[in-house]
Amino acid sequence: MTFSLPLTPQYTQLSGAGKTPSATNNNDDDFSALGYYAVFATIAFTLVVFLFEAYLDFRQRSSYYKTEFPSELSKTVGNIDAEREKELKEKARDVDDDGKKREEGNDGDKAAGDGKTKQDDINKNKESLDKNKPLLPQLQSKFSKAQSYGLDKITFSIISSTYNLFEEIIFLLCGYIPYCWDLSCHVGKAYFGWNENDNEIKISLIFMAVNVIIGTITSLPFELYSTFRIEKKHGFNKQTPQLFFTDKVKGLLLTCVFGGPFVALLLKIIKMGGESFYIYVWAFTFVFSVFMMTIVPVVIMPLFNKYEPLPEGSLKEQIYELAGRLEFPLTKLFVMDGSKRSSHSNAFMFGFFKNKRIVLFDTLMEQVHDDEILAILGHELGHWKMGHTVTNFVISQLYTGASFYCFSLCFNSHELYRAFGFNDESRPVPTIIALLLFFQTIWAPIDKALSYVMTVFSRKCEFEADKFSVDLGMSQKLQSGLCKIHLENLGA
Repeated sequence: MTFSLPLTPQYTQLSGAGKTPSATNNNDDDFSALGYYAVFATIAFTLVVFLFEAYLDFRQRSSYYKTEFPSELSKTVGNIDAEREKELKEKARDVDDDGKKREEGNDGDKAAGDGKTKQDDINKNKESLDKNKPLLPQLQSKFSKAQSYGLDKITFSIISSTYNLFEEIIFLLCGYIPYCWDLSCHVGKAYFGWNENDNEIKISLIFMAVNVIIGTITSLPFELYSTFRIEKKHGFNKQTPQLFFTDKVKGLLLTCVFGGPFVALLLKIIKMGGESFYIYVWAFTFVFSVFMMTIVPVVIMPLFNKYEPLPEGSLKEQIYELAGRLEFPLTKLFVMDGSKRSSHSNAFMFGFFKNKRIVLFDTLMEQVHDDEILAILGHELGHWKMGHTVTNFVISQLYTGASFYCFSLCFNSHELYRAFGFNDESRPVPTIIALLLFFQTIWAPIDKALSYVMTVFSRKCEFEADKFSVDLGMSQKLQSGLCKIHLENLGA
């Protein structure tokens, strides 16, 4: 490895085979700026992105040292509590003939009454939210805990991203990619009799398997610390080590079942598609995306969580009534045992065309009232009604098509591959390597720029969905519901 331009990985195909670069590889007449600066530019860009994101992280981290509760938040939540108190007084005056007071307007809360024991268990390591009491005192009492949780998370994020930076640069300079490919070729030949000329796709699957295994091993300590130290410390983690590793094994098996065939078909299409292979790849990725969006909620997700129909009651009736008002083709309502792994809460929708489904986390049903769940669903349904879901899907497909079109333009850039250690002219450049290096180098700046644009667009969609729920007349309930979720999740 040299530290003068051009930067060269320690391990290359030639050095691994005990060969020296030929004169044709060092001919000044064949100078290519792409090959000359590729490794240096990749490292420089990686450092620039890391420093910029580290600056944002440290700026955010400094806010977690504040000890004074934000005055603007105090004023806003105070108004929510005042409106809530006014509403309760009005309901208290509305008494039935039998003298029974109407409760919160939520018969479904009664159905959840026997869940208190469950919720007590969920929150045994942290103070539980009392959803019937004013929010402001509870927010103020948990402010220091929320700051502590945010500080722990952002500090952990900085440490893990720093490790990832060093790992990426060290792997790059040491020649990890060409070494890993040569190792895959050796394994394929020694155990299966495969070679890279006749069995490139099979060797590529070994290469991907090796990378998945190494990636799993290097990321495991960070995942364990995040789950069993940070999340447990703040009362969120409910996983046992057995469940954690069971999930990990399931994930790896699913990667083999779905990822392996996907990669094999992708490489086959690129090889057989000619100069316009990107069109066929685009069509293939579109079909695969739709396929995965169809089977993930109904086949894969139930492998990790239990989904049960939402019990009959006023909440179910109100959700169907809301869906009917918005012409949302709701067919099924589920409750998911999110408390199996964490006390964080959520809700989401899935399905195509006239077959839509909504899933509520059991933790969400414990943390907020039914009318607040409706307001939160009003926000989620706003994404559907305003076309955000379709828009994001279209953007992702356009992104995929554009990236593979650009890849087709660079597919034969052998100087790029030589720069990263694939410098044996007698051997073919594997398609999987060409893809990997393209997305790691040439496409990386474009991808990062687009990710920032999409973040801004995502925030715009969130505000629009909030406004949609407000326009449905759910402003007060949306505010109180989101405050309760924020409180339960120790949002800082």
